[in-house]
Amino acid sequence: RLQVDLERSASINQSLGSRVAQCSLNGLADFLFSFQRKVEMFHEGMQSGMLGDNEDGYVSRTIALVNCCPPFRGFVQRCAQWDSSVAENSLQRGNKSLDFIVHHGVKVLSERLYLHVRPSFERLVKRKWLTNTEPYDQIEFLIKEYFKKYHRMDSPPYQLLVAEVHHRVVMEYLRSVMRGRIICTSLKMRKRMAGRLRDEGRRIKVLFKDLESPSSWLDSALSHISEIIQLEDVPSIQMEVGVLVREFPDIRKKHVSAILNIRGTTRQSERQEILNVVKDIESIDGPGSGSGPGSGALSRLTRDRALFSEVPVTSEVHCLNLGLSRVALTASSCFSTFRPRPRKTR
Repeated sequence: RLQVDLERSASINQSLGSRVAQCSLNGLADFLFSFQRKVEMFHEGMQSGMLGDNEDGYVSRTIALVNCCPPFRGFVQRCAQWDSSVAENSLQRGNKSLDFIVHHGVKVLSERLYLHVRPSFERLVKRKWLTNTEPYDQIEFLIKEYFKKYHRMDSPPYQLLVAEVHHRVVMEYLRSVMRGRIICTSLKMRKRMAGRLRDEGRRIKVLFKDLESPSSWLDSALSHISEIIQLEDVPSIQMEVGVLVREFPDIRKKHVSAILNIRGTTRQSERQEILNVVKDIESIDGPGSGSGPGSGALSRLTRDRALFSEVPVTSEVHCLNLGLSRVALTASSCFSTFRPRPRKTR
């Protein structure tokens, strides 16, 4: 109805069209803020159990609420484009309410999916995982099942949802890798682990390509890590690490160090040669980071492609424990040599 009134008034004269556009936008901004509050109350009620525990109903209603946003946003933009004198405050308020509804809906749906796949992520990158594809099979199956419902979401909110899930899946997979629950002790074991990472990384890529994810930049992380684990000579590893750093500017030396732990690289000289390839990106985020040429562009790139910065490294703790245990064993053996032995009785 508002769209019709705007078009009719605009056909009469420019001044009337501008006034109708401004009044419509002011009223719409107020309505959208009220709508936002109702949506917040709905989610709070569902999460507290006040409105029942029907998950399918919750998902359907959340998608329906999000699907209201693209038409509203289109009309907001239509009013704003009609006359540059339209109140900027109303435009910002309207878009802010719509952004909240969309992002909150995306967060709710992605979290509900993650709660179901989380147990399978806990089983990744362990010794049994090397010969068992069931954990990842289950993750992929659940994602496909959930997206049969999520496909009812309209674009562009759907792209935000699939990008969020894509990012979460790759990030959680990397978390499993960085826990360092597997330390390769032979070339055969390295090849087997690299092969599994490569295969499952390829499956993730195909899965989210089919789901029309706009975040294809995530797909190369696991393939680069698999190559670092499998390669044997230091120059080739250095080259692969360099590519990984360029594609993911938020990676840190601790992440590369964890990968070297996994592949069983224990020689300190080799480790240092490889780690030297990692640029000191941390200095870019420190004080005065904006003074260097191109630093602003790199900072924006880091924010847009944040992945490893959200992945903690815990494998170094295991390495420390391993080192301490070796020291303890050595000390114990030394003391045992000085321990008096009981005399033999004849």
